[in-house]
Amino acid sequence: MHYRIFSTWRLVAALAIMLYHFAHHGPPGSMLLVERIELMLPMLDMFFIISGFLIFEAYRDKIGNAREYASYIARRFARIYPLHIITLAFFVAVGIAGHFGYVKTGGAARYDLSQLLPNLLLMQAWGVTRELSLNYVSWSLSAEWFCYLLLPLIVLFFRYGGAAGLLALFAMTVAILETLSATGVVPFKSWLMADTWGAYRAFADFTMGAFIAAAANGSRMTLRSHCPAWLTMLSAIVTMQLKWPPYLGYGLVAAALYLAAVCERNAPERSRWLDFAAPAATVSFGIYMWHPVIETLTFHFVWPRLVAPLGINFYAFLPLPMAVSVLIAWASYHSLERWTGRWLAWRLGALANSRRARLPAAGE
Repeated sequence: MHYRIFSTWRLVAALAIMLYHFAHHGPPGSMLLVERIELMLPMLDMFFIISGFLIFEAYRDKIGNAREYASYIARRFARIYPLHIITLAFFVAVGIAGHFGYVKTGGAARYDLSQLLPNLLLMQAWGVTRELSLNYVSWSLSAEWFCYLLLPLIVLFFRYGGAAGLLALFAMTVAILETLSATGVVPFKSWLMADTWGAYRAFADFTMGAFIAAAANGSRMTLRSHCPAWLTMLSAIVTMQLKWPPYLGYGLVAAALYLAAVCERNAPERSRWLDFAAPAATVSFGIYMWHPVIETLTFHFVWPRLVAPLGINFYAFLPLPMAVSVLIAWASYHSLERWTGRWLAWRLGALANSRRARLPAAGE
């Protein structure tokens, strides 16, 4: 089943994250915009919750033995790894060029090539690095990969405990994370802010997503309107802007996703008006992964050297690199990622025919 509202919310979140990173390069007044968007960074958890929902729903009955699990892992690896390697290679090239003095790389941590191995192994969000490096946003990809690997544990709790078992797993995970944060093992004020330790944050979110999927599947609600879901999500954003306790915003996000899922099941035609955003929503993952590349090229070369000297207003220019990021993500998905992913999955034995078989879309 396709959840249009989930795809739309992920697109909006991806665009907000891109705006947040791009706005750092603006004039001093832009920091107000940065601070406001920063208050909504817990919305990153929405990405992981939705992924947990979709992955659990798609694969919970398809990983019953070692062969099925291997096929599932191969398909997920083939979906995320090609784009990760392509964008990672760009930052490695910049780092090498900076090492030999061809370009100025600024902060050494960003282009620390000693961190290449954990980035290649998708382990940079497992607590093995001190700082994010290279394509810094790929920490969330590392966190997703961790959750993909541990999906059988989530399924196990569901098979023996149902939705209540998933809620218990979520509660246990959060309790452990709160303890590790309080004792300083996880070097963040809250586990909801973790990135270099983001794998464990994402696992809690994945479990919550699985719980929402199980609860929505068993729901007897006859809800057919999306209004409650949109209003609940808006309420979550308001609580973040007001700096209210983060668990309140988290709970409202989870409730909004539950209401949206129930409505999509009861009346999928009600979300067809969101189809206008489908071309961009399909490539939310690409927007998220490509925009740091566009950021580097645009705001370290094009903007300061070619555009700003012309006296063009930063905010008048800002929509251009954002649009370019979306277009490159779309082109990358349709002309590169699908082909390389299909070929890789075929080579790994997850697809019977590399031309006809279809890879799952992001989040499936």
